[in-house]
Amino acid sequence: MKIDPKKLTLFLLFLTAFFNYADRYMLGILIPDIKADMNLSDTQIGFMTGVAFTLFYATLGIPIARLADIYSRRKIISFALGIWSLMTVLCGAAQNFVQLTIARVLVGVGEAGCTPPSQSIVSDTFQRNERSKALSIVALGSPVGLLLGFLLGGWITDLYGWRIALFAFGIPGIILAIFVFYFLKEPLRGESDGSIDDGERESFWKVFIFLLSKPTFRNCVLGQSVHGIVYLSLIGWLPSFFNRTHDLSISEIGTWLAFVLGFSQLAGIYLGGVLGDRLGSKDPRWYLWISGYTILIATPFYLIVFLWPTPQIAFFALTIPFFLSVMQAGPSYNVIQTIAGPKNRAVASAINILVINIIAGGIGPQVVGILSDGFVNNYGDASLKYSLLVVSLICSIWAWVHFTLASKTVRDEIKVN
Repeated sequence: MKIDPKKLTLFLLFLTAFFNYADRYMLGILIPDIKADMNLSDTQIGFMTGVAFTLFYATLGIPIARLADIYSRRKIISFALGIWSLMTVLCGAAQNFVQLTIARVLVGVGEAGCTPPSQSIVSDTFQRNERSKALSIVALGSPVGLLLGFLLGGWITDLYGWRIALFAFGIPGIILAIFVFYFLKEPLRGESDGSIDDGERESFWKVFIFLLSKPTFRNCVLGQSVHGIVYLSLIGWLPSFFNRTHDLSISEIGTWLAFVLGFSQLAGIYLGGVLGDRLGSKDPRWYLWISGYTILIATPFYLIVFLWPTPQIAFFALTIPFFLSVMQAGPSYNVIQTIAGPKNRAVASAINILVINIIAGGIGPQVVGILSDGFVNNYGDASLKYSLLVVSLICSIWAWVHFTLASKTVRDEIKVN
């Protein structure tokens, strides 16, 4: 039976993204046990999951992406996958805060080589009118990684401890890296746009200035970044919120969050990609309208999540903002990749990731931790829920503003066929 090379490409990149996000987000469900085992503060947890990881993940993405726009993207993805999977195993072997933080930093170093070359390969494999859906399918690695990371991570932690949970996800990633190296297809650059890559490349700074000169690119990246503050804060702190506020066990929290967040995001990301291709091909403003208004409509539901007295209603309320807000993934990625053009797609993705992680990864979990420690004298164990609520409401509205601004300029910057 002959395998469709496009489907194989999406499948391998989806699996790679799955391990990327599972290894990254699973730490959230392990935090209560890690905190107790190593006697860590919320500020230390915020640093380890935010600044320490983000600093290297975001900054190294730029030089790696530049290499991906010139050399083999397949080899870069395979090597990066092997590195971060090995470092995930070493996280499980860490004996103190310093060792765990160093291993976590090195996970970020490896994961820096995943998204930019992956998005570049997808964009060179699929044409613009089918690209949002293809990018969304790869992006489904995030909710699936979250679902299985939280579900299996919670169960394994309760049965065998948080260290075994990290081993269980790191080792298979090393094996997958070998499959990616041998079976992932490398498309010709510009193939999906009907152009021929002449091999010439402008300097990084010229590309950087060109992209930042585009208002649509700037606002699209800022919209994703500010929404990322909400997303990463919730992913990192929701297990602790339900543990402290509703006194649930780690396995209970992991099971609830796995299904509630996993399936809602699966549906939201896929639907966003389908709608983006269907509506955006007629009017590119739809890419940004879908991205912005879904986030805005989701905003009031955070009040129910954090203020409702029973955990069951809070869990169900979570499905709505997670379903709606992640619909922006495929359409907004498509806009960024289309504006960048075939020669600069990996760099555009890396710049996007850099800004997202500086703003979202660097600010989000850390600010929540600092606010929680600051509120504790007045609110006690409720300090975390109020810090999460403040961040979620403010940043969701802020993200909508940027996507709305991007929609006003996108038709001038994307050629409508």
